[in-house]
Amino acid sequence: MRLLDITKDQTFPLIGVLPVGSVEQHGPHLPMGTDSIISEMVAKEVERRVKEVLILPTFYFGCSFEHGNLPHVSLDQITFISAITDILTSCKRLGLKGAIIINGHGGNSHLLETVSRRLNFEVRSFKVMVINLTKHRFFREYNDLHAGTIETSIMKFLFPDLVKDELIPREVHFAEGTFETLSSEEGGTNGVVARGKIESKAELGKVIFEEMVNLVISKVQELRNSI
Repeated sequence: MRLLDITKDQTFPLIGVLPVGSVEQHGPHLPMGTDSIISEMVAKEVERRVKEVLILPTFYFGCSFEHGNLPHVSLDQITFISAITDILTSCKRLGLKGAIIINGHGGNSHLLETVSRRLNFEVRSFKVMVINLTKHRFFREYNDLHAGTIETSIMKFLFPDLVKDELIPREVHFAEGTFETLSSEEGGTNGVVARGKIESKAELGKVIFEEMVNLVISKVQELRNSI
């Protein structure tokens, strides 16, 4: 069930799902909205399989200052934390008992953990879980931090027309400290932060996407059992 589709007199599900992403460069071959698109599509598939969840509108803007002068539209950290906190607090007033945040952007991760910890301590009748898609095991296995094989393959599976295969960099690398003390502009390769050859495989993307969906579903069930 989508929040945007229901009326005020309908019964709201007890658990909300909030997709969160970013608007930022993803190399020369992927769209600016890649993080938001992936988190939104995971939420959409969860809704298809698990009926008793309330899908909230995607929060497209994240914290992307780690991209330096490369194209991005970013919120300040305090603004981001305040906005997500306000959204979830409003969900509690709707009668929801908890929410799961599906985060598609690594730069949001520590901020969302701050939000969830604060709400879980201060609002005992409302529980928040954060699922950081960028911490999926495939990112580690492929030495991929940003716009590499993982996101390229997921997008190839979801929206192949949005992947510009002819523009994929042949070989990429990144310097130590990228996304810590170096921006993607300084430490990456043409906006990509990964190592080796970038693969664009819809089959791989499907496997990863399915694992992400199943992870969220398991967390929905876990949250449902705890409220």
